[in-house]
Amino acid sequence: MELGNQALVLPALKRFARATHEGHAAESIWCELERTLTDVFGQRLFTVLAYDEASNRLGRLHSNRPDINPVGGMKRVTHSRWTEQVLRRGEIFLGSTREAIKAVFSEYEVLWSIGCESVLNIPVRKGSITLGTLNLLGEAGLYDGADVDLALVFAQLAVTTLEASVRKLQQFGEPDRMEQV
Repeated sequence: MELGNQALVLPALKRFARATHEGHAAESIWCELERTLTDVFGQRLFTVLAYDEASNRLGRLHSNRPDINPVGGMKRVTHSRWTEQVLRRGEIFLGSTREAIKAVFSEYEVLWSIGCESVLNIPVRKGSITLGTLNLLGEAGLYDGADVDLALVFAQLAVTTLEASVRKLQQFGEPDRMEQV
């Protein structure tokens, strides 16, 4: 991994694993994950989305910028290259440029305005089922050379917490308004 300080990786993993092991509340775990991923990968915007395949919805569970991406926001999933890659096949999506952001996010101008010109979307999976995504956005090229295998380690540590959140998402009815993804 070329990003960040290698000396931070193991302590960051240990911190996040301890938070999940001790059964902290979901929001506390997401905050710890945010801190951990910032130490290892860096980002300006970090969100966690739960995915309910049955209803074809994504629900925002955590955001470090609620002024831009509020918690509780819902997105209707539409057919796209990103959907196939990340949600269906469970593969990481890495975009390095403004053009990549524009191709994937309808709110690309807002993202550009806060300096987000690259993205690392990490699917969180249990077996072959995608439970959600961890989404890191930062300056152009930030994730070029990122250790995607390490990103998947963090995603796997988030499985239990995200799985519980997906169950909650499934209990909600259809919201009045949804974004498109």
